[in-house]
Amino acid sequence: MGSGRLLVDRILADPPGVHSMDFSEAPEIGVWSTDRDCYEFIADRFAWAGARTLETGSGISTVLLAMLGTEHTVVTPSQAEVDRIVAYCAARDIPTEQITFAVGPSDTVLPALDGPLDMVLIDGCHGFPMTIIDWYYGAGRLVRGGIVIFDDVQLPAVEMIRALLVSDPRWAPEAGSPKWSAWRRLDEGPLGQDWFEQPWFTGPPRPTMAELSRRAMGRAKRLLSRPA
Repeated sequence: MGSGRLLVDRILADPPGVHSMDFSEAPEIGVWSTDRDCYEFIADRFAWAGARTLETGSGISTVLLAMLGTEHTVVTPSQAEVDRIVAYCAARDIPTEQITFAVGPSDTVLPALDGPLDMVLIDGCHGFPMTIIDWYYGAGRLVRGGIVIFDDVQLPAVEMIRALLVSDPRWAPEAGSPKWSAWRRLDEGPLGQDWFEQPWFTGPPRPTMAELSRRAMGRAKRLLSRPA
């Protein structure tokens, strides 16, 4: 077993208390997590000095990347989560000097960050359009061959972008499970494209103006035919 996987064993045997697990005034503090094999994938691929990593959200992955010694950036809206992670690491002699905590919503924080990245973990807000924003600004900084990982791919907003990457020739599937998905970038640079650069991007047929007019007329007739 590699040294990275031994670190995964160590963290999972003693996980950090990071997240509020409910919305009460005095919530239980625990930690949301992904599948073990996702942490093992990260440990296997990024256990090398100088790896440049970023995540939206925080938790077990933050501690793992601290132990791996990557140049890591954490984007989280919660200073309380940052404080809990720093205290957990300090109590276990895990260095955090190489970690940058960027506190704030990712749609505000990510556009202000720059520099190339080797790995991006998207595991913050899972609502639409936040996952797409995290991918656009985070994975847009990946070097050729860099990895983006999505957690909670069973959720609609995350599944939406995963389905997009299946057809996007800039990406190749790398690993995953029903809960998480990793993709390797085949090019580099900003991710923005115009529609004519995406012949692979198809969707449901769009109604013509004539069809929209017929639908509107039909709705109007149904409304007028209702008894007063």
